[in-house]
Amino acid sequence: MIKLDLMRNRAGVTSYALSKTKQNMQKQILQGIKSSPIAETQYLSIKINDHPFDRFLTNMMDIGEEVVKANMKVEFTRAYMEDGKLVAKKYNYTDSFSADQLTEVKNGKNIVSKRGSFLNKLVKKINKAIEE
Repeated sequence: MIKLDLMRNRAGVTSYALSKTKQNMQKQILQGIKSSPIAETQYLSIKINDHPFDRFLTNMMDIGEEVVKANMKVEFTRAYMEDGKLVAKKYNYTDSFSADQLTEVKNGKNIVSKRGSFLNKLVKKINKAIEE
């Protein structure tokens, strides 16, 4: 299980990314997201079930990780002031993708620009939500 939480506001980005995969994922997501409005705070929570045992077995048998499907659940929240009231909008997104994409992220390959990748789809959804 991979869990990544990011909070963005005008003061910067707060996260608790520790592993190499999480750090690379954070960097790629932040590069792909358009800048946020000044008076807005954004919270992004990503949970990926990467099926580590299945990935281990496929690597051991030289099958390839692309046959293992990882599942992702994302919760994106935007909080801002509107007419003197605090407003929060929450967006949920789920996706299923081949687990070899996680290995590419871990190895430092930029997959945000790769059409059809899970990070590319995620960044598009976030940018669409920010434009609303």
